[in-house]
This record gives sequence, C-alpha cells and structure tokens, in this order.
Amino acid sequence: MSLRRPLLAGIAAAIALAVPASASAATCDKVAAPGGSNTAAGTEAAPYASFQKLVDSLAPGQAGCLRGGTYREENVTVGRGGTADARITVRSYPGERALHIGRLYVTDRANFLTFEQLDLNGSGGPKNCNPDGCGLLPSPTVNGDDVVFQDNDVTNDHTSICFNVGNPGWGAALRVTIQRNRIHNCGRMPASNHDHGIYLVETQDVQILDNVIYDNADRGIQLYPNADRTTIRSNILDGNGQGIIFSGVGGQTSDNNVAEHNIVTNARLRYNIESYYPDGTGTGNVARNNCLYGGERGNVSAQDGFVAISNLVADPQYVDRAAKDFRLKAGSPCAAILAGADVPATPAAPTSPTSPTSPTSTTPTGTDQGTDEPAGKPGEVILENVSVKRSKRTGRLRLRVSGRLTGWGADKLKVQVRRGNGWKTLGTIRGVRKIFRATVRPPSANLRKSNRLAVRVVIPGVDQSNTVLARTRR
Repeated sequence: MSLRRPLLAGIAAAIALAVPASASAATCDKVAAPGGSNTAAGTEAAPYASFQKLVDSLAPGQAGCLRGGTYREENVTVGRGGTADARITVRSYPGERALHIGRLYVTDRANFLTFEQLDLNGSGGPKNCNPDGCGLLPSPTVNGDDVVFQDNDVTNDHTSICFNVGNPGWGAALRVTIQRNRIHNCGRMPASNHDHGIYLVETQDVQILDNVIYDNADRGIQLYPNADRTTIRSNILDGNGQGIIFSGVGGQTSDNNVAEHNIVTNARLRYNIESYYPDGTGTGNVARNNCLYGGERGNVSAQDGFVAISNLVADPQYVDRAAKDFRLKAGSPCAAILAGADVPATPAAPTSPTSPTSPTSTTPTGTDQGTDEPAGKPGEVILENVSVKRSKRTGRLRLRVSGRLTGWGADKLKVQVRRGNGWKTLGTIRGVRKIFRATVRPPSANLRKSNRLAVRVVIPGVDQSNTVLARTRR
C-alpha cells in the first residue's frame, strides 16, 4: 500500500508561493565538477572546480549545478542573490548527487535563492570555541531573505548547529522556506543545550514544511529569541533532545508562531513541545493538531507563552525507526496528522559524473570566501574584569564589567549572572565598541544571594563569553 498522497490544496498553495515554478526546472546555466578548473568557462564541457566559484558566477534567473562527487570547501559564502521574478538556484546536476563538506553561509544581501537536491555536511566548517567547548560554525547560516532550502540532506556529524537563521547584528531573515529536507545528527554530544537542527534567531514569516528532523543533540526546532509568524507544518521530529520550543529572553519573545500537523516523538531529554520565557511571555503561539509520543519528561510542558490544542497522543508506528525510515505503517493512528505530506526518503549517496569532464585535479578548498564575514571567532566576548561595589551615596550595588570583542563584534551585549543552573540577565550594554566598559545597576536583591558571583557578558542569540568570578564588596 502506497503511503504517498496528494498534498492538500493549502499546503500546495503555500509551496507554490514560496518557490516559483522556474526554480525547479532542471536546467544548468553554470556547472562545477570535481576535476574542473576555476579558470574554465563553467560549462558542462569545461566546468568550474569549486562550489564557491559556481555561486559567485550566477546572475539572477540562472541555475548552477554541482556534478556528483564531494566538494571540500571550508566556508562557501553566498554574497549576492536573485530577484523576486528571477531567483538564483543551486542544485545537484540532474541524475547525480553532490556533497559539500564545509560551511554554507548566505549573507544578508543574498536574497531570492534556492538550494535543492544537495547533501550539505557542515563538519568541515570553521571552528568556533566558547566556554561550553569547541564546535564548528553553524551550517547552513542564513541571513538573506526569501531563501529556500528544499529536498536536501543536512547534517554535521554532531559538531554544531545545522540551520542558523537570522541574526540581530548580521541580518534578520525574512520569508525563508525550509521544506522536504532530512535534517539530522546536528550538535555536539553529549548535549550542550546549544546545538539544534533548526535555530530561528531573528526571523519573520519562516515556513518549515514537510521535513524529517531527527537525532539532533538539543532542539529539533528552536524559536529563540525573536522568531515571529513561523509556520511549522507536516514535519516529523524524532529522537531529538527536545522537539519544538517557543522561547525568548531579555525582553525579546517569539510570537504568533504555529506548529500544526506535525508528528513529534521520543524527545530524549525533555518535552516534545515546550517553551522558555524567563524575561517576558510570548503571545499568539499555538501547537495544534499534532501527534505526540514518548517525550522523556512528557509530551507538552507547562503552557507558558503558548497554547496546545487538539493534539493526539499516540505511537505513530514508523515503518523502521532504527533504520530512519519514518514512513507510517498502514493503519497508523497519526496518518491523517501529516495532512497529506510525503515523508522525505533517504537521499542516495553522492555520485560521480556520468560523463567525462576536464582533466582531473585535486578539488580546491575554496580560498575566495567573500568579505561579508570578517575573520576571527564570530562575536566572541572576552570578559576581562568584573567588580561589584556598594555606592556610598545610595547604598545600591553596582556591577562593573570591562572587556573586548573579537570577530564580528556586536551592537549590544547582555550582562548576566548565574542563578542555579541558568543565567539571569541584569542589564544591557548598547553602542558597543571593540573595547567596552560599563556599569550595571540591577536591583540589589539580584546580588545579595551570594558573596561570589559568576558573571558573563554575551551577544543576544550567540551566548558566547568566558565566565569571571567576582566578590561582592559590602
């Protein structure tokens, strides 16, 4: 019995709006292949050698194809895009499958792009170290608008976040669509509480449709701290640390997001659907008509900042969960939940080109990385000095911090102290330069509970800083 069913009209319409028909036409205006040359013409007969060269060569309305094989390029940066009526498309060559090992970074100025039918493995990307340890920069990182990822296999072999979408300093991402992908084995193990399959940081109107999202270290889908009007529909999430989270921090909240007609199962650490709003409550968030089963702490957490309506608790009866075949057996109680969506099949392994190319050579590592992303660690905060003193005039405690930034920098920082197993934000530093000094005057009660404070200063949405211990002076 076939489990494939036509998409409902509403889902088909949503996908048609997100991806013009021309984006999926199997044409190749430019071609790259292992064994090609970056000084070649970029044709089938004379292909480029690198992924980076291919994306740099494309103009609005064009499609670039990667011949089957492996492209090891540490950081492919896409610095320009198409237009609303002339998208740029990057795909595997028809009938073949290309594997990129490294980071894929879509900058804020690169809009109206489609990436499809690719195997994307971020395990070869640049390193990123913070107090929780060293991992890799997320991949794909998306700061552009109207970007589509569809029919891809995305992983990083448990080294970092996979999809990282939007950033308050480097570009909010608008109207991004992530559909019909397999997104799996993302994030460091053991779980660090920071590495997710899809991480929406600063976004509006994102659509996450018809994906299989499984075996990721922490959240399958995280909305934090400022993801608004997201549609999460007809996905299967299984075996992630947690399933879907609505969240915010520091006065920012993720609002008006809908998670519906998903199957969310077997969260290993916490809940299948949950929320986290320590500094303000989200509004308009709904989890409805989902099939839920087997969360470690339960299926739905306390409904803080979201409401859960008409969700079914039942074993979905996957065909072969151990083999990652998440199709549903005949008679599954959750069959109607997916609203007619197909389950993405396991993509074929990378293939070799089916016709000869230019003389063989070593695949280049891609040295032309573009200029949007400065060198260095991304937004790392080096906290150097912390002191806590009581004002002789007012009697109130003052927390003074100083340090410096490397890498990208930031326009604001948050000063936090450890409280129990978490961090409490005491104040915000704005107008930050490479070297910063600031005084935060929080309510004294926040500083009275301990004579020694663990303090850190972080970039919102990045949470990277060393921790400094300070002694409160009475």
